[in-house]
Amino acid sequence: MARSRLKMLPLSLLGLIGLMVLGTSASGDPPSPSPSAEVKLICHTSNPAECYPKIFQPTHEFQIVHPDQDLPLGLHVKLNINTGQKEAKINDPDEEVDPSLAGLPVDSAIVTVDTPDLEPEPVQKPRRLPKNAPGYDPDGKIKEPPKNNPHAGNDAAVFFESLSYLRKGLDIDSALESLSDVSHDIYYGLKIAEDYDTIANLFCIANTPAIFGPSPSAETLSRARLAALTLSSVTQNNPKALSEIETHWSKLLASSCSNEPLSTLIWRLIPSSGHPDPAVSKARISSISGLLRSPTIRAHFLSNNGMEQILQILNLQDSQNGDFEPAARKAALLVLDNFLDGDMGASLGEWPIGTQQTDIVCEGRHKEGKEPAERCWDWHAKAWAKGNKKDKEHWSHELLKKVTEQRRVNNKGGKKKNGSRSGKEEL
Repeated sequence: MARSRLKMLPLSLLGLIGLMVLGTSASGDPPSPSPSAEVKLICHTSNPAECYPKIFQPTHEFQIVHPDQDLPLGLHVKLNINTGQKEAKINDPDEEVDPSLAGLPVDSAIVTVDTPDLEPEPVQKPRRLPKNAPGYDPDGKIKEPPKNNPHAGNDAAVFFESLSYLRKGLDIDSALESLSDVSHDIYYGLKIAEDYDTIANLFCIANTPAIFGPSPSAETLSRARLAALTLSSVTQNNPKALSEIETHWSKLLASSCSNEPLSTLIWRLIPSSGHPDPAVSKARISSISGLLRSPTIRAHFLSNNGMEQILQILNLQDSQNGDFEPAARKAALLVLDNFLDGDMGASLGEWPIGTQQTDIVCEGRHKEGKEPAERCWDWHAKAWAKGNKKDKEHWSHELLKKVTEQRRVNNKGGKKKNGSRSGKEEL
């Protein structure tokens, strides 16, 4: 086919086209007027009779509109459903509607046709489950790592060997390192949580009274940090593992670590004198944050001055020792994620509640060197934000905003379902 051409035809050729059109329509309707000599034509072939104007020339009868023609405004345009071609003519506002369309209901330019003879689709009956079908598990089945992996068998053997060593108190350092390496895996995390003796040993090592002594050994601190990190990995994004720990909870609280009840050790973050180790504190706060996803454990935390311990860790970032800033930042995220930020799954309405001491009282306690108190939480939050006013991305600004907002909601007796946080730093 010859390439499409847009050109001006000479008068003689236009006259010839007019005669041809006249001849073909002598026995039918009167011919359409020939285009003037100034009309631009489109020709796809060398046959002049197949040329047509670039700008559509309307009449009072519908004519085919070619795809590459330009349509003037104000025409009556329709689609011929028989040929699939677009047609147009001069619009006549007084024109009567096609009788074949009379009486049909029209909604949003779509013709709707009633079809009473069509049978309605049968209603699908719910499928009946077999009698012995397992119950629905929202967390899904946790599968054992594939055994065709050449390393899987060795990993499993080392893992279960490490569990045995930790229970018996043998080669504790190697066992802790091995368990810490795989505890983030959902399968191995669940296996750790299912074993009460292993969980009890991890809690005792992470919260041993020795870390609160005047000069804990490097070995004690290293073990406490590894045990806390393992507990943190076990509970993160592993609801089944957290559920297993919850089933052990009453028994764990009744147990002792170095002749001291675990219930008095588990939330303790600050020693009676001096400062805790920054790295161990950060790891322990991370493990606490994971545990607080359990309503049972969270209730115990709140009723045993857990938030006061977090307040004291946050207050350490005011000291000259900058090593506590990472632990304080982790503590701020614990508060936001578990109590203040609904977008992060926080349980809103549980904290903060109650009235606060006046700023004068709280400032006086601070100047006297007294330990931060729960009823001065808001004053300390304002002090942290004020001390970091030049750093707009500092965690203290978001924490102050959320504490103020949520306390107002909680004290009015309502719950705010959602929250938002900007610039949250992931650690």
